[in-house]
Amino acid sequence: MRPASLEDTGLAIIELKLADDVPFGRYDYIAGSLADIYGQFLAFLAQRSDAARQFAAILDSLAADARKRVFRDSLTRRTIEDGVCRIAQGIDTIDPATLETLLSEAARNAATARRTLLDGTTAVPIGDTHDYGSIWIDDRYDTAPARRFQEEILKRLPGLRIARPTSDQIDTLLAGAQLADRIAPRLAKSAMSHNFMVVVGEFENEEQTFNSLTMPGLPGVIFLSPAVLTSSATAAEAFFHEALHLKFLDIDYVHPLFAAGFRQERSPRVTPVWHSNKPGYGDWPVDRVLTSMHVYLALAVYLGIASDDDHGDLPVPKEYAARASQCGTRAAWLFDAAQNYPDVLSSAGKNFVASVGTLLTALDASGLKGDAARSSPG
Repeated sequence: MRPASLEDTGLAIIELKLADDVPFGRYDYIAGSLADIYGQFLAFLAQRSDAARQFAAILDSLAADARKRVFRDSLTRRTIEDGVCRIAQGIDTIDPATLETLLSEAARNAATARRTLLDGTTAVPIGDTHDYGSIWIDDRYDTAPARRFQEEILKRLPGLRIARPTSDQIDTLLAGAQLADRIAPRLAKSAMSHNFMVVVGEFENEEQTFNSLTMPGLPGVIFLSPAVLTSSATAAEAFFHEALHLKFLDIDYVHPLFAAGFRQERSPRVTPVWHSNKPGYGDWPVDRVLTSMHVYLALAVYLGIASDDDHGDLPVPKEYAARASQCGTRAAWLFDAAQNYPDVLSSAGKNFVASVGTLLTALDASGLKGDAARSSPG
């Protein structure tokens, strides 16, 4: 728990706004909007699918919080989207038999405590009430949903070796989530609530390395390598960081941030100054500019708060203060870059960027931003 002296600081105010403002902060608002959207998709499928009709009828009997939990499930969301793509656009995203099987399973499981299509798999909850999702430990894949979940992962990350995490790795990640909760409780909850499943793994090709990542098309799924599960501090930051990307994806889903027809492959490209002399880095599309801007701002707040308090599990506070300054400066650089591409943003996107700009002004007033960050690696 933070000391009372931190509650009135500029960082605490920025944390509150990032966590609770509507429409781009508050989890309950975003989750409720997502449930409404997927409910509409399901109603469309129900015109053609008996399983979808059954699923929709069960959802109608659930309270709002239960409906939100149903649609936290990445596989449920992916299945509904694939069904809509197949029926509305004729895209071969899922075969009809698999669609009916998964929707029937989702309908049955919507009435269970976990409310997930993956009820029949083995996963470790992160938090007593699954508030921050679960850790995937099912290495059997002996149910149709588990097999489909693995297929959806490998379709987007070919060559990934999905691992069964060790008990030490599980304990480290659980401790990391608790640590992030202690450092920035409002912001951590706002971000980590968007997680549905953490998957641990590594690529078979040793030249393909990563510490942590998320994938568009798999909402609510975070991938962590064993390298970040060596201490609660690194696990906390990796989980928090990737959860912020998940939050951005959900924000963009509820309030599309980009102009109609925006595609990554046709987007203007931006190379951040800290990647200017690093071959193979940079060349970011504008959507990556916006999600990174959002993440760097939140990390500046998280690391800044961490540097002001003794959490026991962290490195030297001075190091955290320097990294907080670096993140603030990078967020500001990306904010400036985003101003150059108004044509690719929707009105919601422009409002999102403006809201980040307002918080960056407040961050600057807190004294976190510094020039040294512009040339630092990472």
